[in-house]
Amino acid sequence: MKQGILNLSREEVAEFLADKGAPKYRTNQLFTWLFRFGKTDFSEMTNIDLSLRRALDEWFYIYRPRIVRSDKSIDGTIKFLLELADKNTIETVFIPETKRNTICVSSQVGCAIGCRFCNTGYHGFIRNLLPEEIVSQFLIVKDYLDLWHSQTRPPPKPPQSDLLLGDTEHRSGVYSNVHEHSSTGSTKEETDCGRLVRGSTERLSNIVFMGMGEPLLNHKNVLKSIDLLMSGEKDGISRRKITLSTSGIADILKNIAKDLPCRLAVSLHAPNDSIRSKIMPINNVHNIKSILGACEEYKKYHEYLKITFEYLLLDGINDSKECAQELLRLLSNQTCKVNLIQFNSWQGSQFKASSRNKTLEFARILEDGGIEAPIRARRGEDIMAACGQLK
Repeated sequence: MKQGILNLSREEVAEFLADKGAPKYRTNQLFTWLFRFGKTDFSEMTNIDLSLRRALDEWFYIYRPRIVRSDKSIDGTIKFLLELADKNTIETVFIPETKRNTICVSSQVGCAIGCRFCNTGYHGFIRNLLPEEIVSQFLIVKDYLDLWHSQTRPPPKPPQSDLLLGDTEHRSGVYSNVHEHSSTGSTKEETDCGRLVRGSTERLSNIVFMGMGEPLLNHKNVLKSIDLLMSGEKDGISRRKITLSTSGIADILKNIAKDLPCRLAVSLHAPNDSIRSKIMPINNVHNIKSILGACEEYKKYHEYLKITFEYLLLDGINDSKECAQELLRLLSNQTCKVNLIQFNSWQGSQFKASSRNKTLEFARILEDGGIEAPIRARRGEDIMAACGQLK
């Protein structure tokens, strides 16, 4: 029975081929075809001898999900509905920016965490994704956009209006004193009151595990997929360009901290356990103290990677001055950044987004206290592709 080659690490592939008598360099050639040229047919890997190509086709298959639907936002964001081999579906989002192109990948079909503000959790959990189902989200978006090495067509550019963030207040410059960034971490030099500098790349440069699911509850497959994405021949993604977002499964994070080879974003969303437990039931198992302790373990091995704490502002729940001041005290000893996220509505949700003034005030309290607090730009909200809307 054939096995999915994208379910195997580079080392596992090398060991398999060595056992079959193939020289070591064949692994490099194979990964070049898979990750640099995006081939899905072994017969097209022309610098590998014909007998080995035929054998590879007997041993392995190269997985791709089926694109059921793609929706494009006014800001250039594209959301993909992907059907897996067992007919389950997931959503993946492509986010074009001026100096990077990012893909937001899912790690599970659904999510078991059940955050009250999240559309994914509202619809429940079905199963974990395999490494090939995670990696292939990256690969199939490259297929769709013709971003392989042999292609010259650039990815879709953002609208020529130069106003990418889809929010009138941002466009008018009311955020002039508050650093604002995209969901993928634009630097201060790349944003100016919601106006992004022109220019484009011709590759998917960043990956964020911020789609459907809790990555740490599928950490074995997620870690293998990250390893594959980083080791892709010639076009491997740097660990600095991969971000894993978690609700904070403290014991797992602590146990794998040393082996987590990427940036870490923790969904905090509250300055104390009382508020957090109301909107994130997982806090009853993994409270803030345990999460911060796990973050300290991560920092032991990754001092050069600043931790990001994500904070979704919900009207009348966690957006007061007092909450901002309490959050400032909570994180006073952390070397971190706080991403402030504006709530994106979905059918059935009971929450409202905080007002513009409250959002600005919250950000300024943190900034004045010495914590970088960018306001995440809304991307893809009109196609239900924004933070918390995937289902």
